[in-house]
Amino acid sequence: MPTGLCAPASVAACCSEFRSMRTSSKPSNAEQAAAARDAAASRWAALAVFEGPVQSFWEQYLQAVGQTLQARRVLLLVSGIGQPWRALAQWPSDAPELEGDGDGVLQLISSVATDQPMLEPFAQGGHALAMPLPQAPAGPQQVVAVVALHAADFGATASDLMAWAAQVVRLPADYARRCAASDSAVSTTVVQDQAVTLADEPHAERLYQILRLSIQLSQQTHFLHMAYELCNALAVRFDGDRVSLGWVHPPYVRLTAISHVEKFDAQSTISRALESAMEEAADQSGELVYPLPADSRKVNRAHESYALMQGVTAVASVPLRDGDIVKGVLCLEKRQGTWSEVELWELRLIAQATVRQLADLHERGRWWGDKARLACKRWYVESLSPRHSVPKLAAAASVVVLLFLFLLPWAYRVDATLTLRSKDLLFMPAPFDGYLRQVHVEIGDKVEAGQVLVQLDTRDLVLEESMAEADVMRYSHEAEKAQAARQLAEMQINFARQDQSASRLALIRHQLAHAKVTAPRAGVVVEGELKKNLGAPLRKGDLLLKLAQTDDNYLELEIDQIDVHEVKVGSTGEFALVGRPDQRFAIKLDRIDPASTLREGRNIYLARAKVQEAIPAWWRPGMGGTARIDAGDRPLIWVLTHRTVRFLRELFWL
Repeated sequence: MPTGLCAPASVAACCSEFRSMRTSSKPSNAEQAAAARDAAASRWAALAVFEGPVQSFWEQYLQAVGQTLQARRVLLLVSGIGQPWRALAQWPSDAPELEGDGDGVLQLISSVATDQPMLEPFAQGGHALAMPLPQAPAGPQQVVAVVALHAADFGATASDLMAWAAQVVRLPADYARRCAASDSAVSTTVVQDQAVTLADEPHAERLYQILRLSIQLSQQTHFLHMAYELCNALAVRFDGDRVSLGWVHPPYVRLTAISHVEKFDAQSTISRALESAMEEAADQSGELVYPLPADSRKVNRAHESYALMQGVTAVASVPLRDGDIVKGVLCLEKRQGTWSEVELWELRLIAQATVRQLADLHERGRWWGDKARLACKRWYVESLSPRHSVPKLAAAASVVVLLFLFLLPWAYRVDATLTLRSKDLLFMPAPFDGYLRQVHVEIGDKVEAGQVLVQLDTRDLVLEESMAEADVMRYSHEAEKAQAARQLAEMQINFARQDQSASRLALIRHQLAHAKVTAPRAGVVVEGELKKNLGAPLRKGDLLLKLAQTDDNYLELEIDQIDVHEVKVGSTGEFALVGRPDQRFAIKLDRIDPASTLREGRNIYLARAKVQEAIPAWWRPGMGGTARIDAGDRPLIWVLTHRTVRFLRELFWL
């Protein structure tokens, strides 16, 4: 330990020395330094014997930390099993929150893997000191930490600061012990009355309650449901603050259920400490309690550490044994009182009555692959025993199967996505600007040549036609009048206007003649839902409908790049459409594009195939299906494993 902080006689002495070291580094006179040291020493000395409310203790504790370190902000953080960190208090109460404080504090406190303080650089060139307080006064499922933020640095070396922090973190634990001692004196009578009541309960009544609990749990059909119900029932039965169940996953015990808690963080510090206590009981294959009886030789260090961390006075762990095998561990906690022999006896009986049901439900709830693995393992052990001749028969059967797999030829087919296409696709655009008036067809309708498909509104065009005719007549009369008056220039102008109006009249009549869009040839409507757009404006050239011919269709296949080398032009196969998968049609490849196409994130090669039989009348362009193209015979083992082998070769570059 550095000079100036060597083995302080008390926390107050340590803080006084640390404060003196800070004040000595700043320009100040001897009286001010002495006054600061005396104030720090008296403040910490008062906290060392404080017995008031918890809220007042934390307020004075945060103030003492902040003033000793000259920190700009001190935070009190609290967390629980499966819960995020949250700020419970801060000093000063009106301290501003700078940008990056929240994220930086959460990142720092989440990186504290042990109970030791941690000093790290912080945002904007400052430093932060995190001090976990595992034995601080808190709830049964809470852990507390203090984080001090400084704008620059704390004015001391890291070793001096760590030594000071190691002394300061003891104060909340000492305060928690004083509070527990005072509370235990008040609650001794209540606890003794409860113990006497449970001890006086008739032996037959306790057995009845155990049997009733076992019957109630046997109605559960899922492992986790039974585990949660067992923990909740034990918490009520024994008036425990928390009951936890850990299940053995060799060589560890994993926390599985907690009473009155639906979700929890299995990776948190509290969860790992609880699992360590359960593993301690499982390793010794017997129940462990904290505190241990005076004549006990069992080891309960993990239980003691967990009890101090959670602030509980009694912890009991009872293994769930199925024969000689430990399947799980029940852990019960109390904040007041201890565990009596009667309670431990009843817990042992409950464990023996429920372990078989829990084990069966756990086995049934396993993943089928895990079940198969365990079944194969058991079969292998039994088959190699000298009492059975099954291994010999199994070996002979395996040889037959291998010969069958490697020697039997099997037809290999390449799967491909298929779409029915039409060679002739006709686009029907809007002939002029206007409004949609009538639609006579829908998608999928068959149309004949000359059939009216769509009709545009012509009322405006009829009025324009009348106006254009009137303009033609007017300009004709004005030209004749100008000619009679020998006004040659005016006559030429009127003749030009007459020609202009006549051209406009011809255009309007052309539009009127094409207001009804007709089918130029027979086909099927494959695109264009216009009935929902009646009255909508149209621009010249807007697509109205698409017509496709059904008498000249072809099949477009999408062959994956990993299989394209297995097929060639002239390969045969068959396909089925999605609408009628029971009907199969023979096909033959006519063409395979030499370049690939990227679709949906994968490279494919487009191929064209021709149907080898008559095309049914119900086929429509755009129908999809699946085709299987013959690629020759292969060994059955190759057909079954070639994709896996290809994947492994790509993965490991074999």
